[in-house]
Amino acid sequence: MRLLSKVFQPLITIPKNAKIKSTEVTCKSQKLLLECGLIRPTSSGLFAILPLAQRAMDKLETHIRKHIEAAGAQRISLPSLTSAWLWDNKHIEAAGAQRISLPSLTAASLWDKSGRLQEMGPELMKATDRHGKQYVLAPTHEEAITDLLADVGPLSYKQLPLILYQISSKFRDEHRPKHGLLRARQFTMMDAYSHHATEECVRNTYERMSQAYRDIFEGLGLKVYRVEAPSGAMGGSLSHEWQAVAEAGEDSLTVCQRCQHVGLEAKCQRCGGEGEVVSSIEVGHTFVLNTRYSSPLGACYTDAQGARPALRAACYGVGGSRLLAACVEAGGAWPRGVAPYSALLVPPKEGSKEWQQLGWSSVEQVYSQLSVLPTLRDDVIVDDRCDMTIGKRLMQANRMGYPYTVVMGKAALESPPRYELVCGSSTQLLTMPELLKTIDTMDQGNNNMAAEIVTA
Repeated sequence: MRLLSKVFQPLITIPKNAKIKSTEVTCKSQKLLLECGLIRPTSSGLFAILPLAQRAMDKLETHIRKHIEAAGAQRISLPSLTSAWLWDNKHIEAAGAQRISLPSLTAASLWDKSGRLQEMGPELMKATDRHGKQYVLAPTHEEAITDLLADVGPLSYKQLPLILYQISSKFRDEHRPKHGLLRARQFTMMDAYSHHATEECVRNTYERMSQAYRDIFEGLGLKVYRVEAPSGAMGGSLSHEWQAVAEAGEDSLTVCQRCQHVGLEAKCQRCGGEGEVVSSIEVGHTFVLNTRYSSPLGACYTDAQGARPALRAACYGVGGSRLLAACVEAGGAWPRGVAPYSALLVPPKEGSKEWQQLGWSSVEQVYSQLSVLPTLRDDVIVDDRCDMTIGKRLMQANRMGYPYTVVMGKAALESPPRYELVCGSSTQLLTMPELLKTIDTMDQGNNNMAAEIVTA
């Protein structure tokens, strides 16, 4: 049985008359994550991810992996530190991606060779080893993945397209970190890289991965716009930002009142009409890179005639920790598949009539019955702080935004016993069979997982 009293969750209680500096807590997600004990600042722009937030992050990563791998991606891990010379000049895997892991440290020489060492300048965090070799704490891994394929290559055209991805910590020396996880110096990101023989293959894979993005955001209940954007230092021929509407967003979008086209410009680029400006958070970015990195770094493939042209590439990023904060900014309960725990069970207060008649054995029984549901298995936690009133525990539960809160109140003494199911703003008194059926029906319908994805 999972008990809330055993969870490391350092709550912060701020007195009502306390004066908070505007520079300390600047958005809803930062306030909630800090006060509810989900994150803890360690330095400017750096945060410890505490158990409940880590559990949510793990679920979010699983959600992303599902769709990326369905698109054909394979997972790898690349180093965070990369050589500086390269820089100077369930949904993802469903798209066919394979997972890898690259080191956080990459040789600075790689960044130098690609041209980005100077272009990105002070945003790059750097380190020097005892031998004087310079490294970059990578904010992204275009150089590292291209260097890897150059080293093992050339690939055969029969092996293409190849989609590799990783989920790892990234680093950026933000000039002014703010908004908690929305703009931090260390952050979690899913970054995927696809390599191809032809431009047509690049575009087909790009659209397949874009569909994986839609599936990811639709499953999180976020209103997201895909908008064409400048490529910046990343380079390439095409770029799209994935923007989630949020009051705390530092970006802004213009939604045309005439044709509903969405863009970053003040006037509609499609019909010239005026638009409504909305604040947004960039939660993803995709690029068609073509030979931007493969040419300078020597990554090629062998075609049917035996020639060795440069690989064509595209890359895809989703900010995991930023996406977690964006879900909180959206308000209400956590998205069903990302909540640290899907259901909270609130027993009676110690010493109450309900406690005396029901006892702890009834709590264990209800916990076991809830855990029978496949969608709640290993995902129910008991608020065993029974020295607190039910009302006080419910206030904290509502603030945390559990998708389902089950309360053992006075009605639990009835025959048959009934339990209070709190789901968002609705409350129902249900027998155990009714309770299980209601939760199962709501999960099957994914009622709180609807989202709106708008493609420009």
